[in-house]
Amino acid sequence: MMKFLADEKRSWPNWWANLSPLRRYGPTIGILLYWITLSLLGGLTKDHLTIGSVIILLSLGGKTAGIALRFLFPVMLTGILYDSMRYYSSYIRGEIHVAFPYEFDKRFFGISTPEGILTPNEWWQKHTLPVLDLITGFFYLCFIGIYMGISAYHSLALPKRTKDPVQRNVAERIGPYVTWAFFWVNMLGYSTYYWFPAAPPWYVADHGLGPALLDTAASPAGAARFDLLLGTTFFTGMYGRAADVFGAIPSLHVAYPFLSVLFAFQLGSLRVVALGFYAIMCFSAVYLNHHYILDILWGSTYSVLIFATINAYSKRKKKNELNG
Repeated sequence: MMKFLADEKRSWPNWWANLSPLRRYGPTIGILLYWITLSLLGGLTKDHLTIGSVIILLSLGGKTAGIALRFLFPVMLTGILYDSMRYYSSYIRGEIHVAFPYEFDKRFFGISTPEGILTPNEWWQKHTLPVLDLITGFFYLCFIGIYMGISAYHSLALPKRTKDPVQRNVAERIGPYVTWAFFWVNMLGYSTYYWFPAAPPWYVADHGLGPALLDTAASPAGAARFDLLLGTTFFTGMYGRAADVFGAIPSLHVAYPFLSVLFAFQLGSLRVVALGFYAIMCFSAVYLNHHYILDILWGSTYSVLIFATINAYSKRKKKNELNG
């Protein structure tokens, strides 16, 4: 570790000298403007200061820190854009769909019971188990971290570790875009929140199928059982900061894992891990009463679209580079 730090310190002046002015000062200026804007809007918090400070430090930290920044920046940018929605979502949102997602799942995936036909969400709320609360709550809490771990292996480790030249070539081509796939699937998802806003199943359970109540606070729904079991407030705090209640379609909780499945099969690496991650997130989304099956299908479709687009772009860019 000490040798690594010494090498980084020794190479820093040369690294800094070779940076363009935009790369040297752009991240710091951008973050300062971001902080000033939030302060003027009255929304600057410790979370904003933390994420901005991390970006600045990584941008100034040298070659290895720069690699980390390139990998993490799309995810940080996603968080910044998600947080910004609280300032304009109410002005651009279309008609909110409350009944349609519920009726879709009830018609195509309904479960017959003595009480009548229930949606899978409704059926699982009557069959909860503490062990399932713990498993699903853990994955729902850590899903971004798990996606990032799989992505880091595919993007940063696999190109160096694999001995297969074909696998290495694919990993080197697609690796830089793994976290940008995360960014773009979020952009598709966030845009859908406005042209097709939809209530989550917990909303219907609490408020029925009537017109949407715009002042409804976000709820941890079934994830509250995880906090109750462990005596924590993870989900209460998380959903207390939610920028949009009516963003159930698509399920981005499922879109990320499906992206990891697509990349895993393309690269021939971590396929079982990615499939398991996707399966448990699909189940968790329904079991915790956060998403309908419709939301899962919609989110998975967006993942396919982004994966195909990223692949086409990276192949074209690689071909242009080889052709000079």
